[in-house]
Amino acid sequence: MIINHISVSTLPVLYRFGGAIERRIMETSQEQARRGHDVHVYSVGDQTENRTVDGVQYHFIKCRSKLPLKHVEFQYQVARALKRGPQGGVLHFHSQPEGALMSSFVSAKKILQYDFYYFRGGPNSPLYPIYKHLLRRFDLLLPCSEFCLGESQSFWKLPTNKLKVLHNGVNVQQFQPDAESAERERKELGIEKRVVLYVGRVCEQKGSDVLLEAIKRLNARRNDCQLVIAGPIGQFGMKEDPERWQERIEGVGGIYLGAVAENRLASIYNLADVFVMPTRIYEMFGMAAVEAQACGKPVVASDCGGLKEVVPDDCGARFPVGDSEQLAIEIEKLVDNQERYDFCAANAIKNAAQYDWKNICDTLEKMYVS
Repeated sequence: MIINHISVSTLPVLYRFGGAIERRIMETSQEQARRGHDVHVYSVGDQTENRTVDGVQYHFIKCRSKLPLKHVEFQYQVARALKRGPQGGVLHFHSQPEGALMSSFVSAKKILQYDFYYFRGGPNSPLYPIYKHLLRRFDLLLPCSEFCLGESQSFWKLPTNKLKVLHNGVNVQQFQPDAESAERERKELGIEKRVVLYVGRVCEQKGSDVLLEAIKRLNARRNDCQLVIAGPIGQFGMKEDPERWQERIEGVGGIYLGAVAENRLASIYNLADVFVMPTRIYEMFGMAAVEAQACGKPVVASDCGGLKEVVPDDCGARFPVGDSEQLAIEIEKLVDNQERYDFCAANAIKNAAQYDWKNICDTLEKMYVS
């Protein structure tokens, strides 16, 4: 089968600090290539070039436009390339609804997989009717969770027969318990306390302020927990002050690692005793929570969106959105009760296994031919 994955127009696929969408495309395409499919990935790049990696043919396209026009230019360039190539198969778009228009003259099944349902501009955008029309032109729409499905169906008034959930996945070979790498990271960072870890963007949308307040509360009543944060500072589309956030992190005794390269990420997860995900709003899935679970780490997550699906009670705990005191309490319950901790750690590994990319690709193959 010919499978074409069309990425977003922000970060290039294979970028060493790539985001969730870029990593998903890489993992999915590599698994599909291992199964013998003819897999192509179209991505923005610093220069226009073709490259083959792990059986996947990558086509990088350099765009001249700035965002938001870059979205349209990238899709147009991809459509031109697709028209010159073999017809048929599947066009698998990722969070780029413009592809429905740009690829209208390409003969193939058209699928849109997405992690957020607002797309360009949100609920008050004058573009709402245009994107509502574009979404209906896809043969299949694949939101990343039941929560995302329900929200997108309500927001766009989409036909139910076009909507199916396709979860994000986890590389269980990359993310697995590794005591040796955890000890190496502890020594390098000079940590002897129990580690409370957060991996992701540092901003209020992700609840970073809630986490810092929870750590402040923990520090007031105990001295055996060390906060570690890894990830870029700032919410997509909004400016943040990196120095201000770093000062706040250091103000509660936290260690800020910045963005972590892909080849170190599993070691950072293994560094944790407890992983936290305190998102305030717009959490459609929670890939970091699943990767942490794959490493055998109990997760304490907010009751936000898709986190209710990927963090069941027997894999850690959840707390009300924005409640820093309850977050602190749930962390303490885990670190102070070894039996409970071990129970949740074992269940976390089992829960993450269902999101193995092989299972995700099994589901996806059925969707391609349905």
